[in-house]
Amino acid sequence: MNKLNETLVFISVKTHLISSGWNLIGGQPPSGTDYLPVIEIRDPGYAGKGSKGSYKPDLIAWKKDTLMIIELKPAFDKHDRKKVNEVLNSKSRLESLWEAILQRSIRIQDVTESRSFKEHGQIVGGLGYGGKPVEHPELWRFFVDTSGVEVRPGSFSTSLK
Repeated sequence: MNKLNETLVFISVKTHLISSGWNLIGGQPPSGTDYLPVIEIRDPGYAGKGSKGSYKPDLIAWKKDTLMIIELKPAFDKHDRKKVNEVLNSKSRLESLWEAILQRSIRIQDVTESRSFKEHGQIVGGLGYGGKPVEHPELWRFFVDTSGVEVRPGSFSTSLK
């Protein structure tokens, strides 16, 4: 298996998500250029100016009533796993994510129409990377190689309730 760089992992996962019916609503590509807005999940414990303690996911995707935050690297990164899990397990970080989406006027289909995302939606996390697959069953896994992307859904989801 050829070693992939972060840009190729980003493009592979992004392409896979789009072809699987996900809507990309935010992200921060490794090269810094893309049409996606950067969504900053602020640290609620930091009251000063600037981005200290903030988290900017590599991709944020939406499908039906599921919002997914994803980190991408050339190989498995345990720090990214910890970062995604910390957001998913923090009600204040999840509220910060939701506020950032609303502030950027990102319209997510069905959020304000037939049901409230805060009442019925779920938030999940994912990691996408090349190299040796590592099991972390709580998060979605996007295993990337030169032949494509293998996806394994995660077991953990949370909500804004």
